[in-house]
Amino acid sequence: MKRLFSVLIAALFCSACATPYKAASKPTSNGYFDTLLQPGVYDITFNANDETEIKQVQDFALLRAADVCLENGYQSFSVVNSTNNSKTENGVVTGSNTNNNYSFSYSYLVSETEPKVSILIQCSPDKNLFFDAESVSINLRKKYKIK
Repeated sequence: MKRLFSVLIAALFCSACATPYKAASKPTSNGYFDTLLQPGVYDITFNANDETEIKQVQDFALLRAADVCLENGYQSFSVVNSTNNSKTENGVVTGSNTNNNYSFSYSYLVSETEPKVSILIQCSPDKNLFFDAESVSINLRKKYKIK
């Protein structure tokens, strides 16, 4: 019984991790996904699990925007449009348990929100737009301890 309890606790800790800053394997997977729409204009999306705060998802979308600019020779960018497409699911969990001479039933409401943020950015080869790509990248990597 103790072993089962330990395994369940370990599983809970593993599942309770925020989505890391990483590329998504497809547009609907967790992580970032970006699309070049025309020279210097990109659509950036960051999808996350329900353990990730919306502020972190917004920051990761900005970090990806900065990285995309730097990877493509740009120095600054502006956010032209921003969309929060988070998905919330509600449900009820019910169950019962019998232990020795005791029996009990339970039910509780659950709500999970999977944050999803999309931003449309315009990049510039000069530092004339709102965000300095290098500064954004350095500061957000420091904030979230990302190499």
